Amino acid sequence: MASESGPTVATAAKPASGSDGAAEAADGRLARGERTRRALAEALIGLLEEGDARPTARRIAARAGVSLRLVYHHFEDVESILRAAVAIQEQRHWRHIRPVEPALPLAERVAGVVRQRTGVFQAVAPVRRAAEAMADSSPTIAGELARARSRLRAQLRATFAPELDRGTTPSAASRLDVLEVATSWETWEQLQRMGRGAAACRRTMELLATAAVGGPTGTGGRT
Repeated sequence: MASESGPTVATAAKPASGSDGAAEAADGRLARGERTRRALAEALIGLLEEGDARPTARRIAARAGVSLRLVYHHFEDVESILRAAVAIQEQRHWRHIRPVEPALPLAERVAGVVRQRTGVFQAVAPVRRAAEAMADSSPTIAGELARARSRLRAQLRATFAPELDRGTTPSAASRLDVLEVATSWETWEQLQRMGRGAAACRRTMELLATAAVGGPTGTGGRT
């Protein structure tokens, strides 16, 4: 009986083993596909960082080291690659933008917001400049720029709620507008064009932000 049960058990185990092997193969294909999609999105980001404001599928393929056919196997068009690239940039950089505790002293909140923003602006600068050139023709880029503006404004609204909620003139909305301009990408970019270094950019933006909420500016926003 023992000798007869051996082959029976072995035979019964074969289908399970084959099923496991098929599942592993499928998992491997999925993993390779994800790696390829990631490589193509990273290639697009790399081209944008190098100043290629209108990357083509052929140039993306060459940068990623894959065939053009493989690009269209994984993505419908360049716009869909852009969506994948936006997701990478979000995870890599924009997740660092978050409200600063509103109970902290004003100077600390101003410094915290400016530090977050200038760090992200510096990191995304080449891609952001290319994105501005593409916004008119790319719904993905236009949508992402709009989401970034909303995210940045929401950070300011939460961080500076004590100052914005004071019943003073100008209105909270107007002061929030001033804050947004003071700490915006456009202000940081203008300072870059003026040749200001990182520390000088931070100091100027801190002064502007502090003035926007009615704080003392004699020490650059720090008390």
